[in-house]
Amino acid sequence: MSQPLSRRNFLQYVGWGSYALMRDWSRLVQAQAAPSNRPSAPPPFFKPIAPSTEDQLILPDGYRYQLLAVWGDSLGSRGPYGEERVGSDCDFLAYFPIDALQGGRNPNEGLLWINHENCKPLFASGYDGTRRTEEQVIQEKLQVGGTVLHIRREAGRWHVVKPSPYNRRLTALYPEIRLTGPVAERIPVVQGTLANCSGGRSPWWTALSCEENFHWFNRFARDPDDDGYGWQAVPTQAIDETHYGWVVEVDPFGQLPPVKHSALGRFAHENLAWRLGATGRLVCYMGDDSANQYFYKYVSAEPLSSGMTRQEQRRLLERGTLYVADFLRQVWIPLDVRRNRKLQEAGFRTQADVLLETRKAAKAAGATPLDRPEDCEVHPADGSVYLALTNNVLHGNLFGQIIRLVEDNDDAESESFRFEIFLVGGAPSGLACPDNLCFDRRGNLWVACDISHVLLNRWAYRRFGNNGLYVVPTRGESAGDAFQFASGPVEAELTGPWFAEDYSCLFLSVQHPGEGTRSLDNPTSHWPHGGRDIPRSAVVVIDGFPAGW
Repeated sequence: MSQPLSRRNFLQYVGWGSYALMRDWSRLVQAQAAPSNRPSAPPPFFKPIAPSTEDQLILPDGYRYQLLAVWGDSLGSRGPYGEERVGSDCDFLAYFPIDALQGGRNPNEGLLWINHENCKPLFASGYDGTRRTEEQVIQEKLQVGGTVLHIRREAGRWHVVKPSPYNRRLTALYPEIRLTGPVAERIPVVQGTLANCSGGRSPWWTALSCEENFHWFNRFARDPDDDGYGWQAVPTQAIDETHYGWVVEVDPFGQLPPVKHSALGRFAHENLAWRLGATGRLVCYMGDDSANQYFYKYVSAEPLSSGMTRQEQRRLLERGTLYVADFLRQVWIPLDVRRNRKLQEAGFRTQADVLLETRKAAKAAGATPLDRPEDCEVHPADGSVYLALTNNVLHGNLFGQIIRLVEDNDDAESESFRFEIFLVGGAPSGLACPDNLCFDRRGNLWVACDISHVLLNRWAYRRFGNNGLYVVPTRGESAGDAFQFASGPVEAELTGPWFAEDYSCLFLSVQHPGEGTRSLDNPTSHWPHGGRDIPRSAVVVIDGFPAGW
């Protein structure tokens, strides 16, 4: 069951002051490794699988997957650098019915948005850490960003429609993207998008793609397991980091040009989840995926109206108030330089200053640091917000948690809230290091986990096997218990779960299999093609769900 928690205990769970836990590491591990003894029944639509270390995507009996898009597949389109192909490290997915702009919900044909978070330079360009050329950086920049795919289901199988005017890429090299909001006067246009992690789908049918770890790309790796890319070694290809770390809005239908919304702040955006407040204002929730970072929400200045055009609706993300959460006082702190004296005292002079350095502003305002706040999603039944805190190993938080936040008066526009720990990672719940989240129509929470490849199947993480996808009921006797639905290939994450409009199938990304590979002659995974092929990120479609499940 969900576990109400005092503020004092909360600090021990989510990281504010959690350095104290390091004083007794062994007791902490033992406590989180203790199995749960209470009765628990899995959801009726599948039989849970056991953890696995196989180099396969494993599903329950009766379910199967189809490869839909694999890194390197041709889109049947051409861009400024020639033939366009599916990018690397597939992550967030969002399905758009082909007739959505006409009010339809076609479950058999639509556009699929795919985020491409990173690439492994060894695979993408042959860079092995000993040399760096301009051509290598260009090849890596072409692997990140996002993809729009026109897809169709015929005779029970999905395929990519080629050629199609919808198929196209966004990369770190193109297109040029305009900024909106307070920062636009300083940075009117930037080159491309990168570090696209998770995201959201807007009410007006656009993809909201979140730029996360943009700071990895310029700097050099310190060791073989580091994520530095070293683009700054090629001066013509070094990036201006202020151009990234934004929420990027992309219209898959191509009617609206892509934009980056500066009013939503600049940090390592994981995703964006939205609901409407009591007066109809659009409220967006966002996590900053780094240890000791913060949880934010944005409230638009104007309400959303069905009479607005899509162009007018997207402007709701250009003017509003950005808040950051203070879990001690259970309030939302406005990061508005005009309203918040602490920001003025910290040297912020304009709202553009605040938005360019959002992390510094949040710290100055007194926000609560958390243990890697990643994906957040809004419960379809009650509007509460579920937030995944992946872990903070250096602070003794090995397995992470999921928080449930309830706005006061059930109003998303409120400036105060309540919260509880919904799930504690480790043996008590059955999963470790929660990351991507989504809800099905029954209100079950689907949780994709992110145990680092250097920790997978080692030490306290051994019992969980490869990274998996879990179903967690949010109601009833099994609420808060995790039941494993999928196990990923070696060193992969399962990311971006997204259901088709009729819930007949699940789109899922398999990201960075074989991430620990250090030699092309000896990759640690060969998924999905097997043999001697290098590992490839891919999007799959899972079916087998019973009718009306």
